[in-house]
Amino acid sequence: MSRITAHEPEAELLSAEDVDKDIASFSKALAQKKAERLMQTVLIREDIRQIFDDLLSVGVFRDEEEIITRALQALFVAVSPHAKVAMQS
Repeated sequence: MSRITAHEPEAELLSAEDVDKDIASFSKALAQKKAERLMQTVLIREDIRQIFDDLLSVGVFRDEEEIITRALQALFVAVSPHAKVAMQS
């Protein structure tokens, strides 16, 4: 097996900052993929599609994103005793 060597033997291959940036970028990409899978799983359900359609037809919401955002905020307020403080921050 051949040995891999740096093109510039005296150069540092990766700084700590480079590693931190790579990890942050990788974490963000994984979070986005997880969110995409979750949303596809939820949004494909017929009952959820019907709820979106009904809410959008009323004209209170701009789009599905606003419905999801406001629903999560309402759920947070409903189940968390400290929600009002967190929502105001």
